[in-house]
Amino acid sequence: MSKLSPSPAIAGAAPTPAEALAQLRAILALVTELGGVEPGLSPHADDIGRRYDRASPVAQARFDSLAGETAAYAAAGLAALIAGRGHGAAASGGAAHLAREMERSIRRMEALLA
Repeated sequence: MSKLSPSPAIAGAAPTPAEALAQLRAILALVTELGGVEPGLSPHADDIGRRYDRASPVAQARFDSLAGETAAYAAAGLAALIAGRGHGAAASGGAAHLAREMERSIRRMEALLA
């Protein structure tokens, strides 16, 4: 069995749970701004890191997985909104849908640590 060396892009440290949520909320803010959508989330809890540390390994793994899934589709959706806007496409419908999905995922992530 050969040992593979990690990719330089993957070698960096993963964001903390609080950083992951902050990054997703920042993307969500861009989406809502691009589409003229009203944000639906309340301010985030400051104790996410502590709650993550106290959560079971299964809850932590699910949080990490959901954070990765959400970041992937959020980045793809934001790129599509920006590209469409550059071609004169209206972004409000797509932005509203993406914002709703992101809000749902963020709420699920926070609920995993409740």
